[in-house]
Amino acid sequence: MNPGSDPNDVDAEHHIQLGLTQALCDAASAGADEALTQEILDQLVAYSDMHFLSEQLLMRLSGYPDYGSHVLEHDDLMERLATIQQQHGGGKPTFTLPEAQAILELLVGHIRTQDRRFTDYYRDWARRSAAVG
Repeated sequence: MNPGSDPNDVDAEHHIQLGLTQALCDAASAGADEALTQEILDQLVAYSDMHFLSEQLLMRLSGYPDYGSHVLEHDDLMERLATIQQQHGGGKPTFTLPEAQAILELLVGHIRTQDRRFTDYYRDWARRSAAVG
């Protein structure tokens, strides 16, 4: 996502992030091969890191007042994902459906609260900026 881009891009990234998380749930539920589950988890971690950095850039660009608390939640989510990533793969215990569902719940909760407040703010900021510019 580029600064000044369509505010709907933020929500599009959320859909991709949730899609990867759902794929992780599906793989865990189906008892998928450990390598496939690890690959999906690795993609989710990498995509989430990129998305959070992109979102944080937009927060700074738009002067988002709750930047600090939002970033702390991003950091917490990334720590949890990194911990889960380190606990699996390479002969370690198989990733389970409850673990995948917990990630999904965390992300959905974050999107419905912190991200909703930010995207509402960002849309208003983008409209004001377009009217001035």
